[in-house]
Amino acid sequence: MGKVTKICDMIRERRRAIRLPMTLPVQLEEGAGITRDVSLSGVFFETEQPFSSEGPIIFTLVFEGRSWNRPIRLKCEGQVVRVEPSNGKAGVAATISSYGFVTQELSTLTE
Repeated sequence: MGKVTKICDMIRERRRAIRLPMTLPVQLEEGAGITRDVSLSGVFFETEQPFSSEGPIIFTLVFEGRSWNRPIRLKCEGQVVRVEPSNGKAGVAATISSYGFVTQELSTLTE
């Protein structure tokens, strides 16, 4: 087994779920971004906000659609695992350790 095969196997093992290419708005505590891909265990998004390479993160994925009256917001908590340059912005890879839907009533109380 060659080195390249071993590295590819290691990368596959680190990913716990299939990544889906998906463009969604991301709301950050300070700023915003756009996802490049999403999985059950993590997300990669691009933002103009500066990011440190590790640490906790809270973000909200915004699902907009014609089937419902208002956007559906999924508030996520996780860890930043990697930050890299991406299209002149910061590309942020983060795990998702917990999540919950933000209801209209909840967003009214917390704003």
